[in-house]
Amino acid sequence: MGPTRNTVQRDIILKTVNSMHNHPTAEDVYNAVICVDPHISKGTVYRNLALLSATGQIRKIAMPGTDPDRYDFNLLQHYHAVCRKCGRIIDVYGREGKPDVQFSEDFMIEDIDLVFSGLCANCCN
Repeated sequence: MGPTRNTVQRDIILKTVNSMHNHPTAEDVYNAVICVDPHISKGTVYRNLALLSATGQIRKIAMPGTDPDRYDFNLLQHYHAVCRKCGRIIDVYGREGKPDVQFSEDFMIEDIDLVFSGLCANCCN
């Protein structure tokens, strides 16, 4: 992807994602952004989220099943756990940022997008 010029809208969207520590959906980001700039369109938000994730400024989390993708400001290598009851997403860290797995043949890992499913502490009680 070639260089792109920064825009005021993109800056607002990036600041919004960076302030949201709950792994927001694109719709969540849009609803927060229109409080800052009521003239910004949903398409602009969606396009800029795609660009920001493609350029590594935010992280896109593909959710299993039919759930919408989520976005994360945290660029450190980590995984996610999703509560199947309340939908809360929790950050999970591995040893030295790598999974503890064995491959059946040589394989160079370039990126990891791992999502665990279960119950969070609040839903277990």
